[in-house]
Amino acid sequence: MESIALNELGESMVRNVHRYRELLSATPVNDVEVKEQPVVVFRTNPNTWVEAILRYLVEPKDAGQVKSVLTRKLLTALNSAPDKVLFPKSNMR
Repeated sequence: MESIALNELGESMVRNVHRYRELLSATPVNDVEVKEQPVVVFRTNPNTWVEAILRYLVEPKDAGQVKSVLTRKLLTALNSAPDKVLFPKSNMR
């Protein structure tokens, strides 16, 4: 997932992160770690789902388009490897 996002966002994210860090340094916000590359975080839900959260930095005006492109590419990658995506037996038909 991270590699797909990195391929899509590339150097533009690195530039945005550097600019964002400069802006943060002029504020009272301390110890905020802003990664230069996309990061995937997994979170479990009470209903047994596992969420994959992809964190990345983009210009606000581009957020919707980038999210749509990444979602399509990530779903295509997940669907192409069904043996790596496990579903609970109760959901299998």
